[in-house]
Amino acid sequence: LVELHVFYVPEGSWNYKLNTISIEGINKFISAGFIRISPQLTLQALREHLGEFLGVAAVAEKFLFLKFIGNNLAVVKEKQESELKLSSFAPPYVSTVILNLH
Repeated sequence: LVELHVFYVPEGSWNYKLNTISIEGINKFISAGFIRISPQLTLQALREHLGEFLGVAAVAEKFLFLKFIGNNLAVVKEKQESELKLSSFAPPYVSTVILNLH
């Protein structure tokens, strides 16, 4: 199992024009905790079970998976969620996070 850190993103952190979040915005993220999950699962499989892992009635559509692209965090596209495994988001790849936008 790998541990993934889940964050809430405060309003105002998102650059809607570029559809990214700058590195400076990371300091404002609020930790929602960690989840332990198989590194072989895809992001799509995780999305389907987020409520179980977080212990709340999580709305999967509100969660975005982000990955570093240059000096910004960018959204993983929906079609990539079925291809990317969680091992790509686990340590030592600390440059990736899972976010919940309010």
